[in-house]
Amino acid sequence: MENNKVNDNRMTGIRHDLSSARVGREGSAALSFPATGRLDHVREITNAVAELVKIKITFFVGMSALFGFVLASGAISFKMVASSFGIFLVASGSAVLNHYQERESDALMHRTQRRPLPSGTIAPGSALFLLIGLVVLGSVVTFVWGNLEALVLSLLAMVWYNAIYTPLKKKTAYAVIPGSFVGSLPVMAGWAAAGGSLADPKLLVVSMYFFVWQIPHFWLLMDIYSSDYERAGFPTMRRHLSEKKFAVGTYVWMLALVAISLFFPVTGVVEGMVGGALLIGLGAWLSIATWSIVKHYGDKRAYKSAFMKINIYVLAVTVLVLVDILFKMISPWRL
Repeated sequence: MENNKVNDNRMTGIRHDLSSARVGREGSAALSFPATGRLDHVREITNAVAELVKIKITFFVGMSALFGFVLASGAISFKMVASSFGIFLVASGSAVLNHYQERESDALMHRTQRRPLPSGTIAPGSALFLLIGLVVLGSVVTFVWGNLEALVLSLLAMVWYNAIYTPLKKKTAYAVIPGSFVGSLPVMAGWAAAGGSLADPKLLVVSMYFFVWQIPHFWLLMDIYSSDYERAGFPTMRRHLSEKKFAVGTYVWMLALVAISLFFPVTGVVEGMVGGALLIGLGAWLSIATWSIVKHYGDKRAYKSAFMKINIYVLAVTVLVLVDILFKMISPWRL
């Protein structure tokens, strides 16, 4: 009996040793997981912050400010980069505030329910902390390397977007029209940072160009995701216009955008025959390439295609103007 007890104790000890060894191995393996887990967590938070600041949109805001600075000064400098970065930071703070304002509506839409706040990736309190930091830092940078005028325009864009457009779009689909004023403010801020006059015809025509672009851009987006918007309580153009009238109206706004670009050579935004010819060519391309929204009105594929093409067009025109300015800097000839 005693031998059996001894054997049992030995077996218990062996099992305990094996169990401890197993736990030790699993523990050592588990120690390797947090490193990977931390890396994944950092990546997740980084992606969430990029989404929170709407990096694709705010990057273009920064580029628009840079565009305005170069257009006003005709030169490239550190001040251009720094002031544009400051305007970008303020716009990023505005984007975070917009996420915070619309977190409940975003949770109702398939397109937006995975955004950082409705998904719980980032807490609302953390988002508020981030937006304060971005706006304060952006304001300091814009003021120091730009000027007070550029800072006021940057903050005006934030107020207009979050305090006027965001509440208004819950009431009417036509909120896009006054809301599109925000699209022209980054260019004006960049122009002001370079010391340009806000009454200059160049700035007025470029600001109008960016203003008009926003309207068909957002109307197409709204119609593509109309079911989602209606689910979240946002009125869409379906309440006001038939599909045919919507398509024709959106196309007319696109033609207006092309028409405004033709004033670029007149006001000196673009100089030279080649630049003017390229503007006409790009305008003709957009007019022909997006006619399908009228021909096939109600076709979401046509709307998606037109949405992509109008953004490509605006980017191409922006690059054309910048290249024309750079060409003038290094050559006495005009593009």
